[in-house]
Amino acid sequence: MLIFNLLTKLNKVFTLLFFTALIVVVLLQITSRFTPISFMWTEELSRFLFIFAIAFGAPVAMERREFVRVDIFVNLLPSKVKKYYDGAVYLLLGAFSIFLIYYAYEFALIGNMKTSATLAVQMSYIYGVMIISFAFIGIYSLLNVYKLMTGRETEEGGVEQ
Repeated sequence: MLIFNLLTKLNKVFTLLFFTALIVVVLLQITSRFTPISFMWTEELSRFLFIFAIAFGAPVAMERREFVRVDIFVNLLPSKVKKYYDGAVYLLLGAFSIFLIYYAYEFALIGNMKTSATLAVQMSYIYGVMIISFAFIGIYSLLNVYKLMTGRETEEGGVEQ
């Protein structure tokens, strides 16, 4: 579990860094509207930073079981059935994420032939972050299944220490 804790901390740090950079770039874009100097690259960079912040933040939400879900029906189930239902949902999410890694890779290969308009960044770097995100979401989904089945999870969704 030490490796997973380290990966979670790295995801949190990257999310924080990209989100902080996003705020700085957007503030630069806003303040440049009141000066004669304009930065054409801020809009594109802010879009890329937002994508990266989401790509590293989504796995953290999966690890914490904080994705939005409708649980009116699930709350009516007995706790034992609810446990298996949650396990099946996380198993399907993990399988789907792992399935999407292949298509994210194919999409990233298309990016080899394209560059961004103002930053001239090869788009495969931008598209490639989906591979990382789906891999982490898949890993954390399967880890949630493991935690549910072994009873290593607390009532709030966290992990027992």
